[in-house]
Amino acid sequence: MKELCVPIYEAADISVVGQLSFLRGPINKVGVFMLDKIIEALKGSAKSAPVSQDVKRLAAASLMVEAARRDNDFDDSERSAITRIVGERFALSREDSQILVDLAEQRQRLPYGESIFTRTIAESFSDEERKEVVAMLWEVALADGQLHRVEAAMIELLAKEIGVDAATALSLRG
Repeated sequence: MKELCVPIYEAADISVVGQLSFLRGPINKVGVFMLDKIIEALKGSAKSAPVSQDVKRLAAASLMVEAARRDNDFDDSERSAITRIVGERFALSREDSQILVDLAEQRQRLPYGESIFTRTIAESFSDEERKEVVAMLWEVALADGQLHRVEAAMIELLAKEIGVDAATALSLRG
């Protein structure tokens, strides 16, 4: 992988390891460091600065990974579904989709809850984008052929937290 310097969030100096074709600008090192910087930027600027498409993608992918892990069985079918969904919904190549899901999974290992990404979605996404995230969450939850009570409850809670009412959230189940 080529070392470059790629800012993900325009309001902060955020960089990633690897080259994602959907990111623009210079790249440099260390993925966990990059995630820390994204999280710090999100904490401090969700309301004050516009959120880039790249941060929106990471926020949505992170919530999908969180939803898939809630039943303690994050399997290949769910990971593949998330990779497919982000590729289709965000018009990403297979490689970029996999890298985005990898970043979202790394985010799960950090001591930060999904609240940072939930808040970013609630405050920075349009109504339609928030509904799209809920629809993606349902798609991931159903990817393994079963809807676990914990997954359904989590999606309903996340929908509420990001500003999508219960009736709308249920209608997005597909």
